[in-house]
Amino acid sequence: MNLLTYNVHYWEGSDGVTDVERVIEVIAASRADIIGLNEVFHPHLTAALGQPALVYMAERLGMHFAFGQAQAFSLAFDRPAQGFGNALLCRWPILAAAAHHLPAPAGHSPRGLLEARVLLPGAEQTLTLYVTHLDPRSEAVRLAQTQALLTWTARDRARPHVLMGDLNSYSTADWCGYDSEAALQAAVAAQGWDALYPAQVLPRLDKAGYTDAWILAGAGQAATYETPDARFRIDYILLSRPLVPYLRLCRRIDAAPAALASDHYPLAATLDL
Repeated sequence: MNLLTYNVHYWEGSDGVTDVERVIEVIAASRADIIGLNEVFHPHLTAALGQPALVYMAERLGMHFAFGQAQAFSLAFDRPAQGFGNALLCRWPILAAAAHHLPAPAGHSPRGLLEARVLLPGAEQTLTLYVTHLDPRSEAVRLAQTQALLTWTARDRARPHVLMGDLNSYSTADWCGYDSEAALQAAVAAQGWDALYPAQVLPRLDKAGYTDAWILAGAGQAATYETPDARFRIDYILLSRPLVPYLRLCRRIDAAPAALASDHYPLAATLDL
């Protein structure tokens, strides 16, 4: 089974072009069976497609889909409001799905958690997927959102499930080669970034029992943001304990046109399920 997490940047590429077909090409080439999507407008109508982009993608890929709205935008001229949030595409039936809101203080955009249960081949086993996209501005806000989402995922603590998405935070494991905080911050400054804040989100998820698929089975380049010259890993596939023995590989999908299709590279994980 192949999992994929992908921030599609509302189908606008790193070149500023909106092109749903490029996103579909990247997903199809990954051979993913289950795809978590972030920054999805739905229903998003384009003149080129004549139908909502998410519906079009699902039809083109031969997949089922679910959408979890995190926020809504009222459009002009009495057109219906457009939702913005997370989505799931799946090769197999989606038995149930629910959208949960995550806390966002004043001045921070609403965030959500999409929960979906899918029926795996053989009609004997289900798998729960959680797809989220955390606040881009504050680690404290992200931590509060993480605490909130754990109240939902805790119900599946003893069952196989996956948490994936754009967490907008870094893993300390990516910077473990530095022998001091000063050396780490010097390396960060050399990249042209501001000083790293104390990481709290990934350590909290680790404490909750999740395994970072990249840390356990990563191969190739790790950075997923920003394309085409990504230098930072903020997209994750996190596995509950029952799934860890089945993990075989985690890799960034960077074959063309991935560098142009979004401002993120997708991240894939392969499990022997």
